[in-house]
Amino acid sequence: MYFWRRETVMEEKIGLDPVGTGDDHGQGVPPVKGGFFASLIDIFLDPQKVFGRIDAGLQWWKAFIVIAVINMAIAWFSMPLQIHITRLNERGVPQERLQQTIDGMERFGWIGAIIAPMAILVVLMLMSGIVNLIVNIVSARCNFRKVLSLACFAGLIGALEQIITIVIIHARGIGEIESRADAVVSIGPLALISDPGQFLTAVLQSLSVFQIWYFIVFTLGIAAIFRISWKKALVPAGTLWILGVMMAFVSQKLSGLG
Repeated sequence: MYFWRRETVMEEKIGLDPVGTGDDHGQGVPPVKGGFFASLIDIFLDPQKVFGRIDAGLQWWKAFIVIAVINMAIAWFSMPLQIHITRLNERGVPQERLQQTIDGMERFGWIGAIIAPMAILVVLMLMSGIVNLIVNIVSARCNFRKVLSLACFAGLIGALEQIITIVIIHARGIGEIESRADAVVSIGPLALISDPGQFLTAVLQSLSVFQIWYFIVFTLGIAAIFRISWKKALVPAGTLWILGVMMAFVSQKLSGLG
């Protein structure tokens, strides 16, 4: 009994699963040196190391702060674009009302930059909660904080896509944009199709190079952290993808884009 307990403790320390819960092959994520700052680079170059740190307790809020700062900056630099698109008046809004809208955007646009991170946090928590419920079905090691941490660190890939997108828009010149559709930048199949419609636009946006990269990392992270096969990890990751497409579709419906 003493020897069994000693072996069990040692297995827990090195990251193995002594009772084989949840893992098809009985292997977990090996412990990895490094911390938050190393993870900001490793999530792009060697995400397996980040998975190990998340499993060891790497906290989600640190990555979220980075995402929040990036999104505040993107919201700020997107403001001239939004004002320009509003001036195009594709919906035929009366001129007086249009000018009032533009004046409001110019005066209070900074509020949107502050609210953006809060909205992202709500979405991240909601998505992580749904994923955690699904993981709970296939793994006894489900943990909401670890799912949220994975979502935040993997979300840095999406943040990089946003940075590249806003840089491309400003490089082209905001004055060159003649319609809402011109403001859509995609590093993926959406760029090959003209006027695909709102739903297909949402689907194709989710298949950009960076989005595919994100879902691969997220799927592998779920598999590694919760010690399940990648095939089982596709279920929560696929659910996340579907929810993302639906949210993008609703967002485009509300904005009239696509």
